[in-house]
Amino acid sequence: MKLHWFLPALVGTVLMATAVEAATLEQWRFDQGQNQLEIKTDQRVQPRAKLLSRPTRLVIDLPGIVLGRPRQSQSVGGAIRSLRVGQFDRSTTRIVVELAPGYTLDPKQVRFRGLYANQWIVQLPEPQLVPPSEPNESDEDIIVGQRPLEVPPETVILVPFPEQKGTSPATPRAIAPAPRTSLPPLRTPNSRPIVVVDPGHGGPDPGAIGIGGLREVDVATPIAFQVAELLRKEGIDAVLTREDDRDLGLEPRVQLANRLNANVFVSIHANAISLARTDISGLETYYYDSGKELAETIHRSILESTGVRDRRVRQARFYVLRRTRMPAVLVEVGFVTGAEDAPRLRDPDFQKRMAEAIARGILRYLRLER
Repeated sequence: MKLHWFLPALVGTVLMATAVEAATLEQWRFDQGQNQLEIKTDQRVQPRAKLLSRPTRLVIDLPGIVLGRPRQSQSVGGAIRSLRVGQFDRSTTRIVVELAPGYTLDPKQVRFRGLYANQWIVQLPEPQLVPPSEPNESDEDIIVGQRPLEVPPETVILVPFPEQKGTSPATPRAIAPAPRTSLPPLRTPNSRPIVVVDPGHGGPDPGAIGIGGLREVDVATPIAFQVAELLRKEGIDAVLTREDDRDLGLEPRVQLANRLNANVFVSIHANAISLARTDISGLETYYYDSGKELAETIHRSILESTGVRDRRVRQARFYVLRRTRMPAVLVEVGFVTGAEDAPRLRDPDFQKRMAEAIARGILRYLRLER
């Protein structure tokens, strides 16, 4: 999830003391090789955009979104000078893409693509030189399509691959999502606890991409599958939200847990931040409301078993945490962009230890640990 991303991501959710219920900007990144900006918030958002002059800059406002931290910036170079992210007013986060002097963008070619209601890709056209006789002095609004409720099955999703040091820019691939199937049938109630284990991302959405091309989905999936298997061996009805490489979207994951009237929902992800910040590694576990004890129990079990850095249990308004009706947590098992975490996260033995620790934490929470 994550929200948690790439280059340079804003990881986690910082809740302001005066605006606990405010929606926040979870992650953003600009892929210079693809001229592409990705934005992810913890609630649905309808971006507004305008091309301003003197200096020429693309301004993207996120109404109802709070940054909750100091202004962020990324120097780019070339025709695009820099990106800045800051709090424009009390309820609007603003992203500014500033162009170098003498360059402009065709506002009609700026494309906003809503992957989900809270996740957008902004595709920028190639900047053009402005002839000296035609100074760019006009401001122009940019039409942004309405936010989608989900990604329709027939939609082709552009999956970007961030440029790594020492490599040439990658070419994006157009991948059609795997056919969606109906949710598993509601299980017959019995005396055994039901735990829904949610492997983050999947299919056309690999999640964050880190050091050496390490993909979040390739970390979260094997860990989640092993957690489910370990729980089943302990007599738990462990249900996976997906058992193959597909992206269900957020709502079907929530619907499954609610339909099963599960006792616990655990979503497993890997974190990311800028590849320029490989010094950041560690475990983060998120909850929204009733999942605090569950989050603390799983978090403590992982720290005891793996020795990963402790980046604390945190509260966040992630969709899968807010919309599930049972104690729910989202575990960020480490940073795919972290020099310390990445080698471990790709190691099957470490993935096994992580899965065992998560399963042990769930059993402790359910008072079933042997």
